[in-house]
Amino acid sequence: MEINAQRLWDRLHQLGQIGVDPQGGVTRWTFTDADTKAKNWLIGEMKAAGLDVHEDPVGNVIGVYNPGGSPLAPVLCGSHFDTVRNAGIFDGCLGLLAGVEAVQTFKENQIDLKRPLWIIGYRDEEGNRFNSGMIGSKTVTGKALPEDFLVQDAAGITLKEAMERCGYHPEAYRQSQIDPIYASVELHIEQGKVLEQNQCPVGIVEGIPYLRFYEVTLSGCSGHAGATPMNDRQDPVLAMTEWIRQITESARQKPYTVATVGCIQTFPGSTNVICDHVTFTLDIRSLDEAQIEACLREIEILEARLESEGIQVRRELRHILYGMDCDERLKHQLETIVEKRDLPVFRLMSGAGHDSQNFKDVCPCAMIFVRSVNGYSHRKEEYTPIEDCAAGANVLLDMLYQLANEEDRASSSPQTVL
Repeated sequence: MEINAQRLWDRLHQLGQIGVDPQGGVTRWTFTDADTKAKNWLIGEMKAAGLDVHEDPVGNVIGVYNPGGSPLAPVLCGSHFDTVRNAGIFDGCLGLLAGVEAVQTFKENQIDLKRPLWIIGYRDEEGNRFNSGMIGSKTVTGKALPEDFLVQDAAGITLKEAMERCGYHPEAYRQSQIDPIYASVELHIEQGKVLEQNQCPVGIVEGIPYLRFYEVTLSGCSGHAGATPMNDRQDPVLAMTEWIRQITESARQKPYTVATVGCIQTFPGSTNVICDHVTFTLDIRSLDEAQIEACLREIEILEARLESEGIQVRRELRHILYGMDCDERLKHQLETIVEKRDLPVFRLMSGAGHDSQNFKDVCPCAMIFVRSVNGYSHRKEEYTPIEDCAAGANVLLDMLYQLANEEDRASSSPQTVL
């Protein structure tokens, strides 16, 4: 059984025409006119594919395939259709439309499943408008909180108000929770170069990393750039270079761990003045939270030395996201499917966050990646060729078929609740 690759490709490009911006990319922020137009288009395509469609109180678009009327817990498949500013057409949308395509393939082949299959377009995954995100999958998994709806956009409009303006009922968000869920599967572009570098069209995701975001300030002593001898300086810029080298080398030596300093500011920032202090950010991620702790213990040794040399150190935790290991049994299932599709078996970490991470401690969860050319994503040049889209969609098709034909089973990992 094969999906219709051209139909999937055509749908991707049709959706990609909604919200095209002057820069040539796509900008569809949640609960805007472009987003509403995309949602209405999606509902039409879901119905055409054979799904019974409804929207929940926060606007998640849910298509149900259950021709036999099974009362069993559903298998969920989905992703998002909102975008960052000036985005490409594949991020989120490929996984969502591949789920729609899988259902249409089942319907055309008159395939009945033992348990329901729900295809979900999750709202506001990217979070650009409200500086938040993933509210759709948070509500589905019962992890949303009342304060999540009070975040504001640049105009002071709250998420709650934006939902209400679109006809939704955020006060009833708890009704969006789906319980129980048998399993969840998400197909997504990789958004990096790992699959491309290893010549693999499809990858099996090990998990989504833990993330900690810090703001670091190193303070020294300002002075004249020419009149202060090199052996009489407490220069925070020099200290910062040591700090960055240490944290990145620590991460390099640990599995599935990355560290990034993405924003640096110097004060006063004058050409001929030794800096008084510097501030910079640290984004550190790992599949194993213990590896993050190990990196931080190592940097604390350097920080103690810098303090003894007259450099004051302040490191403040600004944000934390908890990671998720994908279900081991489902990963093995995917390996068998990939082998049968004559594709190389390859596992990799997800460097980015996804709706799937909200399924931690809720149900078994798996993710499938396909190649991103040049690793491009969150930009208009984002591209995955039709062959790779089809390969990933066919792996998804097989996985959904297997899961939706399973009987109830015992937990296959510590995080599983059925």
